[in-house]
Amino acid sequence: MESDLVSVVIPVYNSEKYLEECLNSVLEQTYSNIEIIVINDGSTDSSLEILKKYSDKVNIISQKNQGLASALNTGIKQMQGEWFKWFSPDDVMYSYTIDALVDEVKKYSNTIVYSNWEIIDENGNQLREFCESNYNELSDFEYNIRLLDGQQINVNTTLIPSSLFDKISIRKLDDPVAIDYMFFLYSALLYNVKFRLIQKPLVKYRIHSKQLSHKNISNTLNYVSKIKNEILNQLENSSREKYVEELLQYQKTKPVKQKIMEFGMKLLSATPSWVYNGVLTFYLNKIRQGR
Repeated sequence: MESDLVSVVIPVYNSEKYLEECLNSVLEQTYSNIEIIVINDGSTDSSLEILKKYSDKVNIISQKNQGLASALNTGIKQMQGEWFKWFSPDDVMYSYTIDALVDEVKKYSNTIVYSNWEIIDENGNQLREFCESNYNELSDFEYNIRLLDGQQINVNTTLIPSSLFDKISIRKLDDPVAIDYMFFLYSALLYNVKFRLIQKPLVKYRIHSKQLSHKNISNTLNYVSKIKNEILNQLENSSREKYVEELLQYQKTKPVKQKIMEFGMKLLSATPSWVYNGVLTFYLNKIRQGR
């Protein structure tokens, strides 16, 4: 892998509405040592035509539609960078995003860095800043408990050492929304990867009703529980028992208000589309900030 090169991998499927804004934000980075790999996963809209306009600046790979995991793996196989940045075609980087991520990740070894983020709507209007809970001072074990409890890092804010993909593969799942969470759990529990928060927003994260990650939240939450058990079962008995015991204890100590909020999140997929974005924004902030 080339030292200091950042590989930005963007899986695209019918992303015509926001694709140019996304690509322009990556191309306008103040950090210059970047390769951009876009996987067109069988789009049937004008995504490919848009991508062709960037063919002199972006490595475009087209394949028949095989899903998110396949698209990511295609990009990972092609990347040459020391660091991997997964990015959604719905979202937008600030011009200094990759500069800030690289500055931070170079201070640590075997670490995934991530950041706060801005929530924007379909039209790019800022709804609010989302501040992740700051767990930088926790021990690795304490952080992993929060991760097992459902601390789902926004993958679009992360910078990940490419060397991790020699140990962990992106796996196709029945619920593709859980792919990044599974990767983070594997990294933390099985490969002792650390996580470090940058306490400022580095990404504009777009919320809209057609978004894959919010179409059926209740099913996703149930599926995530299966993933946790799968990974815990790969630990030695003593480690697994310690994690299970401490996780139960941690969950018992959470305030009633927090438990009610988490139950409300499970009901979110039943909300009408005209209130969806506002309700989702509310729950994202209240639940995740309370962890």
